[in-house]
Amino acid sequence: MADYRMQAYTRYAQPVALDYARYADAYRRRIGQRLVLCATTRCLDLACGYGNFLAYLRSAAVEDYTGVDSAQGAVDVARREFGDERAVCADVFAYLREAKAGLDLISALDFLEHLTKGELFELLDLMRQALAPNGRLLLRTPNANGLFGMAARYNDITHEICFSTGSIADVLARAGFRTLAVWEDTGRPGTPLQAAHWLAWQAVRIGIRFVNAAETGRWGDGVL
Repeated sequence: MADYRMQAYTRYAQPVALDYARYADAYRRRIGQRLVLCATTRCLDLACGYGNFLAYLRSAAVEDYTGVDSAQGAVDVARREFGDERAVCADVFAYLREAKAGLDLISALDFLEHLTKGELFELLDLMRQALAPNGRLLLRTPNANGLFGMAARYNDITHEICFSTGSIADVLARAGFRTLAVWEDTGRPGTPLQAAHWLAWQAVRIGIRFVNAAETGRWGDGVL
């Protein structure tokens, strides 16, 4: 791993206040209707950080889940919450090379943007080998087509790449995956404040879509 990454990731050694119940609820609102999980679903979360997505897997009654991250400070926090066997400090490439095939779900949330293009295709190949024949890959990454796509691209010194809807689907196809869906990271509102946020975004996105249509000559996919 590049030295600048290791230096940047020392941020995870700083004390943090974590609300795992809130993280689990946020993922439930975002993907609860899109991702079917059960107790026997074999899950691997890459670049798990403090275990935010692990909290969702736990809340969904998944029994076989593991998170992997190279930042020791983050893994130490995750281990205190989920147990030593649930959080592993390791390079994800090395971990996947040794992983047994047959995983039902590999999640990589806010991770691909930290890779170089060469690393990206290597990782996708390793993930494809680790998945079961009908296994699924769940990704989240900054959207280059978004209104604040440039800000998302450069808000972390370790970000290397950014994707549009078309480019991520093309990259996945080149790596042997079939894209089932690409969608905005917006969840069903669960509080009045979240509802106000959601309504405001719906109003704003109409204007953005008109500007996009004027620029491109087509209505587009609406992933903004």
